Amino acid sequence: MTHQSAPLRIPSLLPTPDIFSCRRILVIQPHYDDADIAAGGTLAALVDAGAEIRYCTMMDDLVGVIDESLNDEAAAASLLRDQRAAAKIIGIQELTHLNYPDAGNWSRFDVRPDLFREIRDFRPDAIFAADPWLRVEAHRDHWEAGSIAAEAAILSGIPKLASSDAAIDALWRAAKPNDARAVAFFYTDEPTTFSPIDATWERKAAAVSEYHAQFTDDELPQLVKTLDAKAQLVARVGVEAGLLPAGTKRAEPLKVIDPRALHGAR
Repeated sequence: MTHQSAPLRIPSLLPTPDIFSCRRILVIQPHYDDADIAAGGTLAALVDAGAEIRYCTMMDDLVGVIDESLNDEAAAASLLRDQRAAAKIIGIQELTHLNYPDAGNWSRFDVRPDLFREIRDFRPDAIFAADPWLRVEAHRDHWEAGSIAAEAAILSGIPKLASSDAAIDALWRAAKPNDARAVAFFYTDEPTTFSPIDATWERKAAAVSEYHAQFTDDELPQLVKTLDAKAQLVARVGVEAGLLPAGTKRAEPLKVIDPRALHGAR
């Protein structure tokens, strides 16, 4: 009889970066609301710690607008209104949009130069994105956006790969080299970091509650309630594992890794 053991996970030689030491953070999210839903408490805490944060939203999110009477222009305006209101609550200083079709047909090779442009222009020391390796995720926008963001994080420093803006590339080439030292994946089931959000939970809840274009007035309170339950569960797991201080009530899970670990075994 052959006995098969469970696969072993070889730890990385690279330590988990400290995201709270980062001061310029680029958040690459699939849709307008994803970062606030998944990591709004952490991002608010980073703002409080002095970080400058830019949200880069990849999709136009038009499929998710629930009012079918709106044309695309009006729907886009409603999405932007909601996002700006939420950003003000969290403390996000800048919003950019790539406007690829929500749940639509687009190529990662079209998106990638746009992400090079965002990275070279903003010069972040940390990049947040959806975890493309989440074990159960059916929405292509999520896992593909996370995958492209991860790839852009390691390829954006290669001069032979052009971004979608030659002027930004020229400025980037002339400037002092800058590489992100952390990539933090939200929507993850393999966290390396448990981020306590007791002090910022109310801001996260208020920000999520601004997304009226995508959720009905009945759905928003239920979404906040669900996120609260999840945050409390994550906190319990983190406390029991000794990764959070005793008494922590709410937390968010993040897979925080050194970008060098994104290419080959490290």
